Amino acid sequence: MSERDILLDRLERKLAEKEKEVEELRRMLSFNEQKFLQFKQEIIEELKKEILESKKIKDLESKIVELSKTVGSLTNELLYIKSELKKEEIKVERKDRKEKEIVKDEIIVDSGVEEEESNEDDKIIVCD
Repeated sequence: MSERDILLDRLERKLAEKEKEVEELRRMLSFNEQKFLQFKQEIIEELKKEILESKKIKDLESKIVELSKTVGSLTNELLYIKSELKKEEIKVERKDRKEKEIVKDEIIVDSGVEEEESNEDDKIIVCD
């Protein structure tokens, strides 16, 4: 064989090796692409979960806002009722005071009448 044939043979073997390497690189690349697609799918699924959870969070936040408004209105209502009760208590106390003053005046007037009567009794002399 001539040198040329030997050289061609060597080059053909090198070409075959390089083709095998290229094929191996393609397989690795496709494997990496598959992994990349798999990671992409996992990320998409996680994002979907987060979006759903954020919707749940928004729902919870809106419920909390609604409940806080309800609590606020109930508190205002209780304060109003409490102030009305205090007003009523003040009215009742005033009425009680007036009644007590009227009763005191009557007692004072009655005791004054008794004193006058007792003075009259002092003037009467009883003889046996």
